[in-house]
Amino acid sequence: MRWRLSSVARREYLELRQRRRMIEAVLVIERSYIQWKRRRYLNRLAIRLPSTSPTCREWPNVTLFLRDTNQILKKLYHVWRCHRYRIGFDQIGRNRMREKVTASLLFRNRKESYARSVAHPFQGDYVRLRQNSQWRKLVNETSDQYIVFADIVSKITRSSGRLVPVLFVVSTSSMMILDQRTLNIKYRVPAADIVRISLSPFLDDIAVFHVKSSSESSVLSPSFGNKWKGDLVLQTCHVIELVTKMFLVVQNAAGKAPEVNVHTDFEVSVGHQAVEFSFHCTGPTEVQPGHVRIVRRGYRLEVTL
Repeated sequence: MRWRLSSVARREYLELRQRRRMIEAVLVIERSYIQWKRRRYLNRLAIRLPSTSPTCREWPNVTLFLRDTNQILKKLYHVWRCHRYRIGFDQIGRNRMREKVTASLLFRNRKESYARSVAHPFQGDYVRLRQNSQWRKLVNETSDQYIVFADIVSKITRSSGRLVPVLFVVSTSSMMILDQRTLNIKYRVPAADIVRISLSPFLDDIAVFHVKSSSESSVLSPSFGNKWKGDLVLQTCHVIELVTKMFLVVQNAAGKAPEVNVHTDFEVSVGHQAVEFSFHCTGPTEVQPGHVRIVRRGYRLEVTL
């Protein structure tokens, strides 16, 4: 009887030991299999890495138990390629990228014409004013050596709404309207005196630059002396670029960013009078320059698209 009990106990002991060894073997095989899967995943990922472009959204799919690791590596890879993309820029490229980011913050989901400006690189000097000998002579007398923006734009007269083509220049310290032929300065407004920029949310190309009315912030005009003439209303096909560059120039000059107002109705100062600008969109078609109807009715200036 005692021998039988001993035999049963020994058999149970051997079965338990065998079961324990099987469990340990399963754990070893499982660990080895997981390590093999990880090594294979990393080796394949190293070969199949997507493009180094930050805009690329492709990424290899993996099995379920590697999903968390896959997401972490995806984020790390994206951060690395963004860093690599940024350090590849020189100072000029960084400034351009800063302008594009600023434009996105100012106009995305606010201005309908913003979308068409995304793919368009900001050139700044569209009339090659920097190479003009007359301009180089002129800047020796002023502090406007560095051109941020220069182009032929349409100045909207506040009295009748008529469009007048002018040469508009933005430097690091001011914005100016110049005579296209002689390059004589007609108006010059210090950048620190721009307090607000207003636009409509539609596809028009109109921007209003609100100027301080204090005596220290006068608009310089050879024909009108130092008389303050009010806010400046312009139309340009590069309105997103112009407002973005002006926003950064004012921020650097005044130490405070100007307010960017995107609304269908806002007030514009004409001398010491206030005129209400009102925008009306009659259809979904894209507005081309010259297709905007501007009518002055008393103290109201209506812009119909």
